[in-house]
Amino acid sequence: MRLWKNVISILLALACAACAPAPDELVVRSAAIAGGALSAHIDWQPDASVMAALDNGIPLDFIVRVRAQDAGTLGWHTTAASSERRVELRYYPLSRQYQWRDLDRGETRSYAARALLLAAFEDMRLPLNGFDGGGAQRYVLDISLDRTALPGALRVPALLRPAWRISSRDYAWSAPAG
Repeated sequence: MRLWKNVISILLALACAACAPAPDELVVRSAAIAGGALSAHIDWQPDASVMAALDNGIPLDFIVRVRAQDAGTLGWHTTAASSERRVELRYYPLSRQYQWRDLDRGETRSYAARALLLAAFEDMRLPLNGFDGGGAQRYVLDISLDRTALPGALRVPALLRPAWRISSRDYAWSAPAG
């Protein structure tokens, strides 16, 4: 009986840890769409364990979602168009190079220092090929770490530790009149 109480206590503690709110580590400060490209300014305060994983060659894949929304009924917005892009941040220890990879376009940018990589991520510029947000009332951007892309050994800690729940809140801005 005592064993079951301990097992249940451990499972409840794990469930509570998994439900804990993630800190606001990733905040979109501003965003715009012009000339078929998204530009966004982001503040990211990554946890030391996330940076240690990156420095050990673990790729961090981010999903960047942009939605064009029209005014709906009763104040609800309807999505007229959306685009989802994948960006990977990675370190290659043998070449000592950090890389930003646009996984959808196959483009790669290399950096000699982690600070330069993070600065490029925080000053994001992504082409949105085929995204037609014309006539939209507003745009909404959200960015999140794709925890399913992490190696198997990191998936359980990524589910349990709030530091790995990296996600911005929806950032909405009005579409330019025109």
